[in-house]
Amino acid sequence: MNAIKKGEVRMRPRWHFALLTTLTVSGVVIVGLTLLYATSLAVFLLRDSGALFATDFGQRGWFELLRMLPWFLFLFILVFVVALEVLVRRFAFVYKKPLLTSSLAILTFIVVAGVFISLTPLHRGFMFSARHGQLPAPFEMLFAPPPPPDLYRGTIVDVGPSTFTLSDEGRVGTTTFVITPRTRLPYGSNFKVGERVVVIGDTNASGTVRAFGVREIDEYASP
Repeated sequence: MNAIKKGEVRMRPRWHFALLTTLTVSGVVIVGLTLLYATSLAVFLLRDSGALFATDFGQRGWFELLRMLPWFLFLFILVFVVALEVLVRRFAFVYKKPLLTSSLAILTFIVVAGVFISLTPLHRGFMFSARHGQLPAPFEMLFAPPPPPDLYRGTIVDVGPSTFTLSDEGRVGTTTFVITPRTRLPYGSNFKVGERVVVIGDTNASGTVRAFGVREIDEYASP
């Protein structure tokens, strides 16, 4: 009130506030869509590599998941979550809520929506283009990163008494795996030709791979 009486407060035209609100809403939409895309891409990459399913194999499976996490995407997501929180704090329905509550609400929405988007054909098309050399180099590495040496994901093309042959989606050719009494089989060993599986294993001197763990991929991981 003292500033008003001293004439230190300057009136602003209505268009100034309308423009500021429009820019803020546009920023929220752009940052929100970018967050959804980045989150869904991170989930898609983990599913496509098979790392998301390897946790059924215990400690080694969790290590594979941590090794395959797209950390650069998570850092990118974190930065944009902070930017989104700053933008939406300008609105009453957010700034009247505790910071922790609004931040958790944003993260929950982004993660849940990102998971659902990752199940759509959106990223699969980019993956196909990357594997056929139709994307620029940086994007090709993003959508088609090299698989870890001990993690395999593909379709079974032949089954033997204690072996099976896999047509690996991330490598050229086929790989033969040996199932031992120590192989972890969380969903059983009744594998059939045409099934898609994730395998963690160690290469033998003979060129075959001793399977540490094998599990079938659920239908939602299919293209």
